[in-house]
Order: sequence, then structure tokens, then C-alpha cells
Amino acid sequence: MQLSGRLATLAVSLCMARLAASYDTTPFIGPLDPWKVNSLRITAPAQGSSGPVDIELAIENPNTVSAGPAPHAAGGGYLPFSPSAANCSAVQDGTDPGIVHATCVETSELSYGVWSVEVVPGAAARVDPTNLDLTFTLSYNVSRWGQQLSKVYDGTGHFAVGTNLADAVCDDASGTCLYELKAEATPVLVPPTMTECQGTCSLPSGS
Repeated sequence: MQLSGRLATLAVSLCMARLAASYDTTPFIGPLDPWKVNSLRITAPAQGSSGPVDIELAIENPNTVSAGPAPHAAGGGYLPFSPSAANCSAVQDGTDPGIVHATCVETSELSYGVWSVEVVPGAAARVDPTNLDLTFTLSYNVSRWGQQLSKVYDGTGHFAVGTNLADAVCDDASGTCLYELKAEATPVLVPPTMTECQGTCSLPSGS
């Protein structure tokens, strides 16, 4: 029984050590590297046709930032919000431009990140697939050690034929055109800005 108890204590100690080792020893909130839009496909009606506009993309956040301080009993340091990535889509209704269904699915693990995408300035008019802005929001939110730790970042990317989008490839049979990123313009870089924060939001003096 004593041996079993000591083994259990050792297992808990090793687990705590691994958790502590995963925490950053010093806080980091910036400067941040830009997000990367690694792929973008826009399927839109050809000129003179009607129908939905379908936007599909993959975005990546390469940054690790500090969420908040870990208590001494947990090993100290700073819990990180890890790099994250997502596949996103936005579909504008073919008959009512005011209806846009947008969703993002996280493709990374254990980052605490939740992505969203929005067509800018909104969906009051038909999306122009040759020249548009997309705003991305990355939200982190986790409860640890009796406190809520969160950060929200926003960033807007501009996409246009002649800049980072290739000329359309159109299909007469379906009446649609496909726009994709130019190979030489991939990835498209999107600078993020922190807009909300709870936890480690500034560096200690002297850092």
C-alpha cells in the first residue's frame, strides 16, 4: 500500500511538472507576426448571371501569447494561448444579398482559439469577387485558477484581382467564375490587433 501511494504521488508530481514545463517563463503579448491566409477560393456568378457567392479560405495564426499568470502551486509562469488555424466559409444568398452565412472550423488542437469571418463593409450589396475586404476575429477564452482569461484580435485582409487574386476562370455550363490566390501572393498577410483582453494584457515594468 505504501508503494502504491508513493507511485501515485510520483505520477501526480510528474504530471504537474509537465504542465508547468508547458507554461512560458516570461510573458509575451507582442509584437505579433501577421496572420496568414494560405488559401482562398471565391465562386461567383459570371457576369449577367445570378446566384450565391461562395468564399472558402484557410487562415493561420502563428503567434503564441500569454493568457495569464499561473499560481505558484501550479508551477508558476504564464499559461499560453497557442498558435491556431481554421477553415472558414462565407456564402452570400443568391436572391437576398443581406443574408450571408459565415462559419469557421478550428483545425488546430488545444489552442483555445475561436475564429470568425465577415465580409466588409457588410452584405447590403452584392459581394464583388474581384475586390473585397474580409475581417477576421480570433477569440480566446479559458477559465483557470478561479479567473477568466481572454483575448480578442481583429484583422482585415484586402483581396483583389491584379493584387493577390488571379484572373477568373469561368465555366459557361454552370454560369460561375472561380477566383483564387496568385501563387506568388500566397500567403496573404493580415496584421492582427488586440481589441479586448482579460488576464495578461501588458508587460510588467522592466520586461
